[in-house]
Amino acid sequence: MTKKSFVSSPIVRDSTLLVPKSLIAKPYVLPFFPLYATFAQLYFQQYDRYIKGPEWTFVYLGTLVSLNILVMLMPAWNVKIKAKFNYSTTKNVNEATHILIYTTPNNGSDGIVEIQRVTEAGSLQTFFQFQKKRFLWHENEQVFSSPKFLVDESSKIGDFQKCKGHSGDLTHLKRLYGENSFDIPIPTFMELFKEHAVAPLFVFQVFCVALWLLDEFWYYSLFNLFMIISMEAAAVFQRLTALKEFRTMGIKPYTINVFRNKKWVALQTNELLPMDLVSITRTAEESAIPCDLILLDGSAIVNEAMLSGESTPLLKESIKLRPSEDNLQLDGVDKIAVLHGGTKALQVTPPEHKSDIPPPPDGGALAIVTKTGFETSQGSLVRVMIYSAERVSVDNKEALMFILFLLIFAVIASWYVWVEGTKMGRIQSKLILDCILIITSVVPPELPMELTMAVNSSLAALAKFYVYCTEPFRIPFAGRIDVCCFDKTGTLTGEDLVFEGLAGISADSENIRHLYSAAEAPESTILVIGAAHALVKLEDGDIVGDPMEKATLKAVGWAVERKNSNYREGTGKLDIIRRFQFSSALKRSASIASHNDALFAAVKGAPETIRERLSDIPKNYDEIYKSFTRSGSRVLALASKSLPKMSQSKIDDLNRDDVESELTFNGFLIFHCPLKDDAIETIKMLNESSHRSIMITGDNPLTAVHVAKEVGIVFGETLILDRAGKSDDNQLLFRDVEETVSIPFDPSKDTFDHSKLFDRYDIAVTGYALNALEGHSQLRDLLRHTWVYARVSPSQKEFLLNTLKDMGYQTLMCGDGTNDVGALKQAHVGIALLNGTEEGLKKLGEQRRLEGMKMMYIKQTEFMARWNQPQPPVPEPIAHLFPPGPKNPHYLK
Repeated sequence: MTKKSFVSSPIVRDSTLLVPKSLIAKPYVLPFFPLYATFAQLYFQQYDRYIKGPEWTFVYLGTLVSLNILVMLMPAWNVKIKAKFNYSTTKNVNEATHILIYTTPNNGSDGIVEIQRVTEAGSLQTFFQFQKKRFLWHENEQVFSSPKFLVDESSKIGDFQKCKGHSGDLTHLKRLYGENSFDIPIPTFMELFKEHAVAPLFVFQVFCVALWLLDEFWYYSLFNLFMIISMEAAAVFQRLTALKEFRTMGIKPYTINVFRNKKWVALQTNELLPMDLVSITRTAEESAIPCDLILLDGSAIVNEAMLSGESTPLLKESIKLRPSEDNLQLDGVDKIAVLHGGTKALQVTPPEHKSDIPPPPDGGALAIVTKTGFETSQGSLVRVMIYSAERVSVDNKEALMFILFLLIFAVIASWYVWVEGTKMGRIQSKLILDCILIITSVVPPELPMELTMAVNSSLAALAKFYVYCTEPFRIPFAGRIDVCCFDKTGTLTGEDLVFEGLAGISADSENIRHLYSAAEAPESTILVIGAAHALVKLEDGDIVGDPMEKATLKAVGWAVERKNSNYREGTGKLDIIRRFQFSSALKRSASIASHNDALFAAVKGAPETIRERLSDIPKNYDEIYKSFTRSGSRVLALASKSLPKMSQSKIDDLNRDDVESELTFNGFLIFHCPLKDDAIETIKMLNESSHRSIMITGDNPLTAVHVAKEVGIVFGETLILDRAGKSDDNQLLFRDVEETVSIPFDPSKDTFDHSKLFDRYDIAVTGYALNALEGHSQLRDLLRHTWVYARVSPSQKEFLLNTLKDMGYQTLMCGDGTNDVGALKQAHVGIALLNGTEEGLKKLGEQRRLEGMKMMYIKQTEFMARWNQPQPPVPEPIAHLFPPGPKNPHYLK
């Protein structure tokens, strides 16, 4: 029978309820009373018989005291020992005062936290806080769990569409969810230093210093003690600085309009609660969206660079037109309606549809609060940064084996010194001290100091190249990497794709690689290009959206205008009425547009996806797009269909699947993916240093294989493992790039003779094949020999990194930080590449300099106020960061 855990949470593996022991019952108190009493009796009554000299008095008493101190310190080193020594276990939550939490891997360290009890409205509420998450006791389920959010359950779209905000007394909800803020208490310097001072290696270092002092190494010992304390003090200051930086990541409360009790009221953002109905407007320069939200009505342009690293602003649309009976899919089709806390709203469009909710006084878009505080996307990121690992440490297993190996020689050396020294008649106290020093010198006391200095130096060196590390403990892992995983677009190739032309728009052409210019394209293709995009023009005139779509519209001659309109000379105005945003699951996007009073649907997506939606497939369809993907080009298929005239309400009711069916083919968009300048050189260096480089991309497998050959990830002939055919879903097939070699692979069979295959070919695997082989006995062997993964989803990237880690590889993931977030977190070392220019980096450096000046000035002001001295004037470079006044004479300059 398995033991039941008292806590239900994905970050908690197990838990134990605890009751404190009395002081006398603790192992470092009760067992040592008789030992001290026995020593005292022997010392005072039978000294000559058992102790026989002052040097043995020192040895016996020193060993006893050292052992007592060691046992007292052990609870500070290991939480399980702390629970065993200081607490008794219980199964009754009413008796328990504390709870021991065992965390799941990569979710911080285990801990013991206090159980709190609060009486609310006559009922007792029992809860505890762990890693800034609140866990409430549920009497019926007999389990602690976090407060539930509607968005995490299998909720329907209609549950949010019908939301009218809160009414009535909200005291219970306020206690349940707390404030919408990042409450990060910062301990004092001495509190943190005490924590560092009882660390095992620090205690060992101080013990060694004490031994050296006994051996009269005064100067060296005292200088070493000074260095040890200085290094620990520096580490404490670093932790305090990091905690202060985490606190600054919180958003300062500001006024927001909230619909409560059937009217709009102005509240502070830290008062928001889940399922509040709020009005979202453009965020101020130094502010951000206050929590996680779902757009209920209206639209917004947001910059999610803070969370994903993606600098391209995104268009967010509401769930207003989604069928109310559909399930909410935050990682799927409804991702475009999510506003993450900490991101910035660059432009907001108010609702256009009439509603029974009065329009907000600030003219913002309507949104529902889904999560607040540390439960938001930003809050989760901050929690990971704080609790994932706070201290740099050496690998325990390797360090232990190393020390045990050296200990053999230390014991032999000590025995030799004792035997030979006794023969020579040396003073026994001196011999004992020498033997202890030999054994203790097995562990270099400078090791943790050197490791800390190495990591700190690495952080400083990386910062000079604008590389910032959120988890310093991962730096030592970088020296043990086996497998380097790279995304393709934006990592090995540039973000800005070059529009080469159009293909496949004429059935008469015999040259399947013939490229047509925009001037040669028919009107239908031009209209599809003008409609099937998600570009938006901001109020300041900037056009935001996918750089690939910008390049396409510019090449064809379309100009993006306000209010979802486009204009092209000779074609006229085109109005986009409704958009179905791009979905990584569907691999396509669509729009309903109007041109010259004619309504039509424009669809754009991956060629193999669009192929299944066409009413009539051109004869050379596959040959044309595959010929371009084989040469490394990015290919998108265009399709459309005419729609009858209908009202706006009927357009809003159209089902996406119906809109994207029975389409007419309108050609292929061909883009060139130029490699980054240093891509080939980087992969070559990794290959020469015996690192294995692999590519994991969502792009077409033929394009991925071509780029992999260009950069040097694969060299020989490559086989691609994919589905065997359109109708036979149960079979997989190895094909070469030219499709001249076909080798069947049956996933239903447990065995497959692949040794000759792997020796002769390089292997590429698609996302479809990964799904078909999940749980297959041969999957791991296949992954050992795979160099390219194509058409994989973000969740599959995460699965690949987890599997490689389970196989014993030390992994590195390098991506753009958007679709690669999950994989970046799972890798031993995750590198997120952000788009930056020379000017941007200089601007970042200048911003950091000004922030440093601002912090220094604030400290000066606080210091002068403490001594009742006048406030110093604001320095000119940071005058714009403070309000005008007599102490800010440079404000207007």
